Amino acid sequence: MTAGDVRDLSSDSIRRLMTVTQFVTDLCLNEIERRGELLDDFCGVPVVPYVCDHRVDTFLTRLGDEKGLS
Repeated sequence: MTAGDVRDLSSDSIRRLMTVTQFVTDLCLNEIERRGELLDDFCGVPVVPYVCDHRVDTFLTRLGDEKGLS
């Protein structure tokens, strides 16, 4: 997907890759919404599905861990 190790990519290439992933995520969210599956039936709040066997810590998740938020 990245044509190699992300560490070997330029910052510009990383930004472009992130743009592509965000665009695909937006398309998928719109389709899930079109199907009527985006809102929680009980509370009516958006539910973003995430089905994955792996988790990658990022700045955002590590920051939450440090404060005991995760």
